[in-house]
Amino acid sequence: MAGTVVIGCADQSLAYELRSQLAEAADVEVVGVAETTTEMADLVLQREPNLVLVHDLLGPEPVHQVIRDLGLRRPASVAIVVTSDGDPESLASAMDAGARGVLSYPLSFADVQQRVNTALDWSRHMESLLVSASSDGGSARGRATVVAVTGTKGGVGTTTLVTHLAWDVRRELPEHKVLVVDLDLEKGDVSSLIEARARTSVADLAKVAQDLSVRTVADAVFEHESGIHLLLPPDDVRDVEWVTPAAIRQIVGLLRQQYDLVLIDVGAHVTPVQAAVVEIADEVVSVVTPDLVSIRALRRTLGWWESLQVRKPEAVHVLINKASRTDEVQPETVKRLSPGPVLATVLPDMGHKLETAMNSRAPELVTDPAWWRALRAFGREVGVVRRPSAAGDPASAAPAPRPRRSGGRRERAAADESGSVAIELVALLPAIVLVCAVLWQLGLTGLTYVWTGYGAAAAARSVALGASPADVRAATLDAFPAGMRSTVDVDVATPRPSSVDVSVRIPVVMPGVLNTPWTATISRDVVREP
Repeated sequence: MAGTVVIGCADQSLAYELRSQLAEAADVEVVGVAETTTEMADLVLQREPNLVLVHDLLGPEPVHQVIRDLGLRRPASVAIVVTSDGDPESLASAMDAGARGVLSYPLSFADVQQRVNTALDWSRHMESLLVSASSDGGSARGRATVVAVTGTKGGVGTTTLVTHLAWDVRRELPEHKVLVVDLDLEKGDVSSLIEARARTSVADLAKVAQDLSVRTVADAVFEHESGIHLLLPPDDVRDVEWVTPAAIRQIVGLLRQQYDLVLIDVGAHVTPVQAAVVEIADEVVSVVTPDLVSIRALRRTLGWWESLQVRKPEAVHVLINKASRTDEVQPETVKRLSPGPVLATVLPDMGHKLETAMNSRAPELVTDPAWWRALRAFGREVGVVRRPSAAGDPASAAPAPRPRRSGGRRERAAADESGSVAIELVALLPAIVLVCAVLWQLGLTGLTYVWTGYGAAAAARSVALGASPADVRAATLDAFPAGMRSTVDVDVATPRPSSVDVSVRIPVVMPGVLNTPWTATISRDVVREP
């Protein structure tokens, strides 16, 4: 069976020479050529090659650091460094990073053949070990799932989402080891939502990043009584300078080996530390709220990540939080304006239903099942929870009806009184009908205003997107029942539309039967993207 190879090299002539040497040296297939470290990491994770040939001058990230990250995320992909520097110190650095060999430039056919075949044998051996571990009940991936959650701006609910998701995963899968890392270094609020009194922080680990061990990390992590592990930011803001991208890479690399799930709250500000986490995370989620300020911030952040070559917009999950049917910006509008794919799961606006849990620092106090259902659906869509819960809903049995007794003085008395009750009901029937008719008409009037508001919002969105007058009217009519559409009037301000007025006659009894002389009118401003 032919081995697969990914080449990471920005020098086209060198990449061509590597292809030629590989074709002669071994039975391999080149499945991709990357010109940046970010592209190379994506190719390795997508194609899962046996061999990675990487030029030591590849950028923008340090090659040795990328090799170390890929070794943890894809253990069976063996790396070989191609270098023109035969300095022993450079060779030692490559081996320390996890490379299985070094090829010196100019290339020698015998050297290429020996290194490549040895690396392929090692890769196949690692594959067999991982498959064996999987068949014995272990994980073939051999690592934690690292999910980075970032907000587009303050107040979108990133920290609440991370802490409650960790809580729910532990409740659904008690055997899972779950870690929450708060990397919003200056304004982290994880300890404000879940009670924790940690004496050490991520800054303490960063100070000894070059000499980290499993015991060092375990000492820095706080274990909550729920079983969730927490790694918190430093109390002293002066310690933040210790937390560097290189240190975070080392820390996350070690955490992968100890947990099943690592949730990282990286805050809303684009910093070097945030960029490093976004690059090495398995999944990245950007939380937005249904408003144009948050959407503009999303587009700006994803553009910065792309320019820094840490994450492409299509590789970022966009999650809508605090959504409501009364919002002017609905999920469909967010999907049109978002540069990244929007998740199907939409988290509802819980209002004050989360307030008690937040004030008490106890997520379990949230009793609304709609919140936990939406949160669990989000987790499954992103891939946080890999298997569904085996627990089923218990069947509820209806209580058996009580046996009726025939005869008796009470039943005879009730039969005697039934005639008087019927007479009183007939006397009150006109008043009851009148009250019901008034209430029905009031309800129908309120519904008319609701439909008019939806129609005005749809018209404003269509005008903002540059639709023609016919399309604007069609979008407006879709918000009304068929019986009311003939009385709908759409008025768009000209010459440059800044607002839309929608009016409709208020119906009597039901839409399409009769209309009152009164009209419901709603105005909406046209919001245009800059």
